[in-house]
Amino acid sequence: MALSIAVILLVAAILLPYHQCVSDKQELAAHQISLANLEAQELAMIGDLRLAHEEIRNIHQDSIEFDDKDIWPSITELEALWLAPFVKDKSWQHKGEHLWHQVAPGIYQGLRQSEQGAVSVILSCHAQEPDVWIDFNLQATPFEDDVSQLSLSDSALIKAGWQQVAFSDHQDTHNH
Repeated sequence: MALSIAVILLVAAILLPYHQCVSDKQELAAHQISLANLEAQELAMIGDLRLAHEEIRNIHQDSIEFDDKDIWPSITELEALWLAPFVKDKSWQHKGEHLWHQVAPGIYQGLRQSEQGAVSVILSCHAQEPDVWIDFNLQATPFEDDVSQLSLSDSALIKAGWQQVAFSDHQDTHNH
């Protein structure tokens, strides 16, 4: 009986490393912040921005397909569609009363006007997934309307103190 228990424990000890979960966690760059590390106000804003991103891309795609024009929706158009976070309603007041600007085609900057609420944000809608940048340093200044894409490059945003939101900071793979 003791011998069989010893054999079972020995076999289990030998095979245990082969039955482990391997985690390939990719480290975030210094300019990135994980979605999991954000506060509730920022999470609510990012949730709105993710939904708005889809709508903005659909409007842009429709302008290409139906009007044969490469036009991104304006802030006025987004407000008229009652698209959060651009519409000025009670939620807008609660989230920081952001002043929105379309700073380049497909790129929108929301500057917090209130002491409370989510920090200032930038939303770029050019990719399939939203590219969201936040300003935890509270030093964001408005970009001029129709700035060049170069001045809104990742390196320029990093230099200005913006942090990019990483929607997934790791990928787990299981070996069973």
